[in-house]
Amino acid sequence: MLNVTGAYDAESAALLLTTMHRLQKQLEDFTSQLHIAYDFGKDSGLVHDIVIEKHDAGPEVRLHHLFGFFAEGDSDVSELRFSAGLTITSAGCIAEAMVDVDLERPLGEFGAGVHTLHAERIDHLSLMDALSRLEEQVTALCTADDVPNRLGLAAR
Repeated sequence: MLNVTGAYDAESAALLLTTMHRLQKQLEDFTSQLHIAYDFGKDSGLVHDIVIEKHDAGPEVRLHHLFGFFAEGDSDVSELRFSAGLTITSAGCIAEAMVDVDLERPLGEFGAGVHTLHAERIDHLSLMDALSRLEEQVTALCTADDVPNRLGLAAR
């Protein structure tokens, strides 16, 4: 648990929370635009989530944006996931961003299974450097508007 005892700690905690909220909104706007622009299917959905967890390495705040959809003739849901997060460890902070897809059947240029389309992880950062790097990573995720095309999804 984050122990905020001084003014610097409180300022750092506030900066972490406000930055993550802003990045969540940025990624939410982008993924919502993708969901509107492409035909993921009639039973598709998009979930935006902020997950805060305590791991052995330290606390983690992660943004998740998950498209759930059914490939034609498939009864199992496939997923397209955009995520970005920050983990605070004793060795420094970790900034990480990823786009991956979990397909039940081949779709577009991908076979069935889990495929990582983009992944970047940088460790041993100060909190300020990690937040700056995470901002850059989320901006990069928000340029991945070719992903639905790579999955063979039609534009609306």
